[in-house]
Amino acid sequence: MSANTASSQLLRLSRALQESLELSIDVNADAERLAELASQVEALNDQLSAHQGEKIMPYFNMEFGDELREALPYGPATGRYNAYSPDMEVVVENDRVVSDICFGKRHEGPPNSVHGGVTSLVFDQLLAFACLRNGTPGYTASLKVNYRRPVPLYKTLRFDTWLEDIGERKIIAHGECRDGDDVLASSEGLFIRIV
Repeated sequence: MSANTASSQLLRLSRALQESLELSIDVNADAERLAELASQVEALNDQLSAHQGEKIMPYFNMEFGDELREALPYGPATGRYNAYSPDMEVVVENDRVVSDICFGKRHEGPPNSVHGGVTSLVFDQLLAFACLRNGTPGYTASLKVNYRRPVPLYKTLRFDTWLEDIGERKIIAHGECRDGDDVLASSEGLFIRIV
């Protein structure tokens, strides 16, 4: 099987696992049926553990081209091959990294809202992508997130990130999460340039 075919099937597996995660949260069955379902998932885990080895793609990929998500294809915030990662598209618009994201039940904190830690996780990665896209990759030194309103589940939201200041070693990046014209959360990250 070619690498392209394997990666497309890995994406299919990731999407199926993502759906399983979503469905498992609201499952309602008797103990006997839950035991059967748990046995089936445990059997799948046994099959998956038999195929552990070198990843199909590297965990960190600097040859991402125009597709920033390929820089960290297995990452929890934006990795398309990670079942926990939210559904999203990431594009570059002028000097900004823009992402349309829809969070699911697996990201819930307060009722019908995204957990604040998940919002922070996504901001951290998208701010880092803004640094990476600029050719100034860096490690997160600090991240500040201001939550203005609850971030809803099951709605496509716009995350917009950009670089504010690029120093010799320090990079300041900013971001916003919007629902239409409403700013739900904003962020500021300090990144230390990788030398």
